[in-house]
Amino acid sequence: MSSARPYGPAWWRARALARVEQGIAWYLPHAVRRALRRDLAGIWGREPAASAAGGAVVVVNHHSWWDGYLAWLVAARAQRPFAVLVDDATLERYPFFRRVGAVGVGDLRAAVRRATAGAWLFVFPEGRLGPAHELGPFAPGADAIARMAGVPVQPMAWRVVMRGQQYPEVYLRRGPALPAGAGPDAQRRAVAALIEALDRDLVDATDAEAPVPGYALLYGGRRSSQERVARWRRWWGA
Repeated sequence: MSSARPYGPAWWRARALARVEQGIAWYLPHAVRRALRRDLAGIWGREPAASAAGGAVVVVNHHSWWDGYLAWLVAARAQRPFAVLVDDATLERYPFFRRVGAVGVGDLRAAVRRATAGAWLFVFPEGRLGPAHELGPFAPGADAIARMAGVPVQPMAWRVVMRGQQYPEVYLRRGPALPAGAGPDAQRRAVAALIEALDRDLVDATDAEAPVPGYALLYGGRRSSQERVARWRRWWGA
């Protein structure tokens, strides 16, 4: 009879790591909501009346630290399961991301399964964080996933801007869905058109301390100092 223990140190270590990852994954949505509400003035959006009823591949510009948080919030508001394509190096550093919807760029089959099952799979086709004024070329991965999953491509654009408030504001636009197989060039043109319209709205907004007209508040954030002071003025009749 073998005297070897059925559960060695490696087994216990793997189990402990799994428990830690589960705990982090449970906490992450709470941390995302808290960060959005604490560190932003708010998130405003302009969206078409209809959303994709099932799964979709969402292509969006990648120009800020907030992009992953914003993707999660958009999927949550649409009541769709969330998934996001993430580079393999990031997943190697933060493996618990897989438990909240992250899929490695090298695992397209998993990405296709998520979109087929009804998730909104967010893809940043530029492939890297780039300057806000420049939209890079789109890689073909999003188009390939949409074709294999048989789901539409949802173009989206957002800006994280400093205007007349103490904290950054986020504005996003979502355009009509593109059919699977439209191609990366068509996706890039759609996102570029949304960015152009969004930037024009930001420039045309004459009151920097008020939200941009035509955009609905999607998620409230933190009040600026002058807004907090204004709430108390009525107490001393100012």
